[in-house]
Amino acid sequence: MTALVGNKEPQPVSETVRPVEPAANTDRVPPHILGVFAKWRLLAYGYTFPVFYGAFFLYLYKRGLWLSHENGDPVYHDFTRFWVAGWQALHGETASLDAQAAFKEVVDSSTGFGRSPYSLLSYPPIYTFLLIPLATLPYLTAFLTWELVTLLFCITVVYLIVRDQPAISLTLAFPLAAWNFLIGQNGFLTASLIGASLLLLERRPMLAGVFIGCLSYKPQFGLLFPVALIAAGQWRAFFSAAITAVFLAAASAAAFGVDGWAAFPRAIFAEGRETMLANPDWGFLLQTVYGLILVLHGGTTAAWLAQSLTAIVAAVIVWLVWRSSIRYPLKAATLSVAALLATPYAFAYDLAALAIPVAFLATDQLRCGVLRGEQTILIALFLISLAVIPTTGKAPVGVVISIVLFCLILRRALRRPEELAVPA
Repeated sequence: MTALVGNKEPQPVSETVRPVEPAANTDRVPPHILGVFAKWRLLAYGYTFPVFYGAFFLYLYKRGLWLSHENGDPVYHDFTRFWVAGWQALHGETASLDAQAAFKEVVDSSTGFGRSPYSLLSYPPIYTFLLIPLATLPYLTAFLTWELVTLLFCITVVYLIVRDQPAISLTLAFPLAAWNFLIGQNGFLTASLIGASLLLLERRPMLAGVFIGCLSYKPQFGLLFPVALIAAGQWRAFFSAAITAVFLAAASAAAFGVDGWAAFPRAIFAEGRETMLANPDWGFLLQTVYGLILVLHGGTTAAWLAQSLTAIVAAVIVWLVWRSSIRYPLKAATLSVAALLATPYAFAYDLAALAIPVAFLATDQLRCGVLRGEQTILIALFLISLAVIPTTGKAPVGVVISIVLFCLILRRALRRPEELAVPA
């Protein structure tokens, strides 16, 4: 994970971190502790995991469990629905994208994928703009193109945030990123939009607003952005985001007709009935406070109450942090992780976007130093996230990681700069 990024110079850590005064706060980190995070070690750790992931993916492919069966027929993945939706739109059938029976019939039979476990594509029609080009490619080519291009965007954004080479290797090593790649989902796109908007907000607020507006393809992750923008008085970004979202909605209506937008709310409620309300077992897939309460057998009422309280608390904290004089990387880290906590509807692949708050946290660590226990906690969170792949995204570790990371960022935000072990 990106927050483990080491020092930029390959000299001994004891020379790059000034010793603290004897009377300093005990939360400061002795310089020798940082040696395990030397750049060469982080690069070695970071690139080792993607090699294992690649070998595992290749094994699944050879066994006919990933991308295509042994007989050559495609294996059903989450990406299958995206490709079919693009194929339908390409042939002028966008009205049926949000019609449960019609869409499922196409996925099940018309494209030869066999029976699919999911029957809905509950995305706003603006997402179709991205799916049509993919549908012009053969399925396997489209799958790999989608994941590699969005992964490249994500890595680029993370690197531009941290400005240090280990950011690339550690992003590739993140298990939640590997899970997103395995099933062909859009977590990298979500991460890229959140990260790019926050990266540009101070210098290019209008362009940042464009990226925020594009995040309306998954509106549940944009709920707290207006809170932060209003709190910080970022009105140019606020109006740019609103104009972008309206423009994309109008453009999609002009291109594909208004039927898709008319059906979109029905698709949202239908998916809610099919997943979050009708089937408590979905709690094992939802990486949210709502899903965690279901896993703990708390019932849907308790789950909604807990999720609502979480969203309110997150919104209040975002407001206070963005109104304050706290360092900007910590503001960005707070908002980007709070955006993932506020929604009741997020899966393991969505939490590939946790690379963004971790990247901003790493940036602040490189500039200001670290607190005692920070890196140990981040290593523990990385190890916990490894449970996602063998449990096929069902282990409720994502929400735990988000909560702990949120607390870690707030703990740092409440510390004065002189309480940190400051790099030379």
